[in-house]
Amino acid sequence: MRRYLRETLLLIIAVGMLFLSLYWLVPNPAPRPRSLRMTAGDASGLRHKLALELAKEARRVGIEVEVQPTSGSEAAMAGLMSGEFDLAFVQGGLSTELAQGIFQATAMHIEPLHLLVSADLFQRCQSGGLKALNGCRVNLGSAESGTHMLASAVLTFAGLAEKSPHNPDGFEASTFGYSDLLQLPRSEVPDAIFTVSSLPSPVADQLVEEHGYRLMPLPFAEALTLQALSELGAPRKSGAIDKRHIFEARIPAYTYSVNPAEPPAQLATIGTRLLLLANREVPEDVIASLLDVLYGSDFSRAERPPLDPSLLDLPSEFPLHPGAESYRARNKPLIAGDAIDYWEKVIAITATLVGGTFFIAQWYLSWSRRRREASFASYMERVLSIEHASMQTELSAELDLAELIKLQRDLAEIKSDAMRKFSAGQLEGEGMIHGFLALANDARNQLTRLILHQRENIEQQAMQQHVEANQIWSEQSRSGHP
Repeated sequence: MRRYLRETLLLIIAVGMLFLSLYWLVPNPAPRPRSLRMTAGDASGLRHKLALELAKEARRVGIEVEVQPTSGSEAAMAGLMSGEFDLAFVQGGLSTELAQGIFQATAMHIEPLHLLVSADLFQRCQSGGLKALNGCRVNLGSAESGTHMLASAVLTFAGLAEKSPHNPDGFEASTFGYSDLLQLPRSEVPDAIFTVSSLPSPVADQLVEEHGYRLMPLPFAEALTLQALSELGAPRKSGAIDKRHIFEARIPAYTYSVNPAEPPAQLATIGTRLLLLANREVPEDVIASLLDVLYGSDFSRAERPPLDPSLLDLPSEFPLHPGAESYRARNKPLIAGDAIDYWEKVIAITATLVGGTFFIAQWYLSWSRRRREASFASYMERVLSIEHASMQTELSAELDLAELIKLQRDLAEIKSDAMRKFSAGQLEGEGMIHGFLALANDARNQLTRLILHQRENIEQQAMQQHVEANQIWSEQSRSGHP
């Protein structure tokens, strides 16, 4: 019983080690949602078109993305926090202090800020700079858009303020979204329009082509970012831009027109990065699959410069999504520390797997040995039963020769069968075979002694009856047999 309990315990340990190694080796995939909801701002913007292209590429890897428009980046982030959306293309540089449950999947290219002005206003801006915007209608974009926040920061930095009773000479602000702006009649289109967009901007393209608007340079990106140092530690106002994430940007010459050239030369401006954000409910493997699409499909090659995984190494504006973390770790070069950690895990898993296999093999061998020894035990029990039967015959009033001969024949068959199986490896145990043979020999000797004793009795009986001893022997040896 003690050995049985020990072997059972070893089996439980071995099976546990095997299951543990399989748990380490086989990942537990998180359930992939059947579809994702995504927004990329106004339906007339280029981000929306980029989101539709991403959805088309994602469908090829089994991820359905439904793209819905919103009024801007602030509305997109609110939708992510509420669970209305799973993914969003959002303008970088927005405040992250109140953004709970939002994670960054990746940063993408820099989107330049466009300032487009009418032809008349362009001439005045050439001589008077941005001060010429005072007294003009300036569209800052939808109130919930990143364009509105960045444009406000630029105008404040340039010393301009919105018209008010205390500032009658200021500019008149409007908040048209892209779709509404493009539907306005020419007479109602604002004098100056801000838009943040990937290149080429559909809004800028239409304003230049249909209304003759011109692009104004905004060459003070570096000076604007220097304000970030003075703002460290100060509470950031709601809707304020984070100047740490403002970059210098360029709009290439001829982007919106060749004849006449617009812009006629490379134009310096301000830009922020386009970000792909996700809420906390999007599984890691889905984010990893989307990053594969972003970096490895035609979507990536259409960008300038093409997107690649090195973008994950840029300082992130939001906490990096766990799926992006694992994707970055999977694609970064293997260094010494990672190699050591990797081989430590491999050795640990291998040792657990080998140990579990060894214990199971030992348990199986022990179980097989015990089963074969149990077969020996059955043979020994049969010999003991023969020995018991012979003792009963010996104690009876008269020896039954036929029974003794039968017992002797059964004993010979048992011994022959056991030795044959032992030679074939079906029975095991050196000690068991010796014990069995000793027991069988003792039983055989006892039977032989009783048969010889009965033979002497038969000979005496034959002499008394004056008959042949063989005749009496034959009669007694056949009695009891059919």
